Amino acid sequence: MSDEIKSGKQILDEYFQEIKSMLNVDENVVNCIIDLYETGKLSDKNLSNALLELREKPANE
Repeated sequence: MSDEIKSGKQILDEYFQEIKSMLNVDENVVNCIIDLYETGKLSDKNLSNALLELREKPANE
């Protein structure tokens, strides 16, 4: 067991890197979430808007 205590930012950074490799998760959704997190814009409103845009975007784009 490690004695190192991770900061909240370290834990979130690791989590958002790990979700890239999750199975059965839409790649566009993951990329959208990671982009919002990395730009400091991850909020419930921004996430809702981004997911709405993904749903409305034609599948062939």
